[in-house]
Amino acid sequence: MENFFYSFWWLIFPIGFFIFGAWDRWLAYKRSQARLDLIRSYASQGRDPPPELLRALHDEEALDDEDSAYGPYDRYGRPRHRALRRYWRHRPYWQWRTAIITGAVAAGFWIASEYAELPGLDWPFQLVAIIMTCVAIGHAAAAILSMVFRGR
Repeated sequence: MENFFYSFWWLIFPIGFFIFGAWDRWLAYKRSQARLDLIRSYASQGRDPPPELLRALHDEEALDDEDSAYGPYDRYGRPRHRALRRYWRHRPYWQWRTAIITGAVAAGFWIASEYAELPGLDWPFQLVAIIMTCVAIGHAAAAILSMVFRGR
């Protein structure tokens, strides 16, 4: 059993992220339940709930709405131009940029597989290099297609 924990110590991190993510979701669920209970209590008394409470509940459900508490800005003070961002994200520049970066990472893994000094380390590097090369080829094909079908 000691060898198991010695070999797989790194599993603590993904398991910890999973546990903290589940805890965060549980707290968000309890927070939304408390808000709904508060709205139910207002409704049972025959009063209208405050607009801030309704806005908070609405913002929790749809974070992408333009009428949030921040107005036309996101929570970091940047303008919300989601459509413009999507437009620029699919331009040929970004497609070529992704293809070049992925190709550089693939080249790095090919070099690492050739010059791996430890025995048995060349095969995992080659496997990752093959996968990254296929991903880079896919991104290059997407870049070529984004240039061919530009503006359509």
